[in-house]
Amino acid sequence: MSRIYISLLLTALLTLFLLGWGIDKWVEQHRESQQPQDYPHLSQLFADLTSKVDQGNEPASLVERMNQIMPLPLALESSSNLALPADLMDELRHPGGLLLESSQGPYLLASLPSHPDYLLRMTLPPMERMDLDRDLALTIALYGGLAMMMGIWLLPLTRRLSLLTRMAHRFGQGDLQARVPRSRFSYIQDLESSFNQMAQRIEQLIAENRLLASSLSHDLRTPMACFRFGLDAALDSQDCQEKDRYLQRLEGDLERMENMVSAFLDFASLERQAARIQPKALNLTQLLCSATEDNRPLVVKRGLTLEHQTPQEDFWIMGDAMWLGRAISNIVTNATRYARSQILLRLIASRDILEIHIEDDGPGIDEEKLKDVFKPFVSLELNRQRGTYGLGLAIAERVASWHGGSISADRSPLRGARFIIRLPRQ
Repeated sequence: MSRIYISLLLTALLTLFLLGWGIDKWVEQHRESQQPQDYPHLSQLFADLTSKVDQGNEPASLVERMNQIMPLPLALESSSNLALPADLMDELRHPGGLLLESSQGPYLLASLPSHPDYLLRMTLPPMERMDLDRDLALTIALYGGLAMMMGIWLLPLTRRLSLLTRMAHRFGQGDLQARVPRSRFSYIQDLESSFNQMAQRIEQLIAENRLLASSLSHDLRTPMACFRFGLDAALDSQDCQEKDRYLQRLEGDLERMENMVSAFLDFASLERQAARIQPKALNLTQLLCSATEDNRPLVVKRGLTLEHQTPQEDFWIMGDAMWLGRAISNIVTNATRYARSQILLRLIASRDILEIHIEDDGPGIDEEKLKDVFKPFVSLELNRQRGTYGLGLAIAERVASWHGGSISADRSPLRGARFIIRLPRQ
């Protein structure tokens, strides 16, 4: 919003400066053009009177007698009280004198060569109506010009606001692809960017909820059908040992359904969990060491080795230790399912970014599937056989985004998969 304030202030100041400069120039030219020849009869009369007063021996008494018969007042002024530029002082000696203006109105002023201590002044008829019209025109020009410039300034703002309103209306009507196109000349780029991010996030959440609902309903059918079959078989069986076997199968199906619902609901509640995160200064070097030790029992249980390579120096970020630890554990757990013998954790520091590398020596990920591994419920059939539901990497990707970072996958030098979590340094 600061861009709006700055542009509005600059526009107003520039407009006032240009209008003031233009009006001053116009008034200056108008005054310069208003010479004695604008009053030809008065200019000639004043020239004759100046000549007579200059030729007289007593200019004061002569001026007094002229005032008795002249409709326009004459007066003598001391030349020492007048301060004018040199070019205007020369005009005092011209026939007809110099036209000046004061708060009382216009007047003619001329020098008396024979009496250099005096100046002859003749007050001219006031031009009140002309001054009033001129002041009114200048006032209208000032406010009209300011209003026009403000209208020009407001035009792109109102157009962008109208466009934002239309996109919001379309989005509200169900067009989830509605976005405000970017423009370098928009005053509300931050607002438009926030709207686009909000729309993108809502679209993603709706898509995930739809996928969650369809996946849950689809994948519950099989265990529920098995449960129904086992229950009917247990009810029909007369053999106690056979009945016990059916009940054990029912227990397994029930546990499977509970795990599935728990995993799906856990993923569905991520956004609510994000609002509770309170980032604080976190030693990422120490966090990586702790994550290594926390996951070592699982790695050893599966006959693998887990190593970590961290610098001696401590590196700090702003983050939540519990959620970052969970993201690392999800990736390590995923690696234990595919690694042949080794999993490696590394911390690599650059100027602005800290990178956590989690690598394994398994078969790796096909290049065409690298962009899809972080989507929820990807490869659901294979994951179901392994006891998971394709949500671990999706949760890790969401945690990285909460911390202003990102996550990506590629091939490791160990020939398996490599996951890289990038986080901004403190």
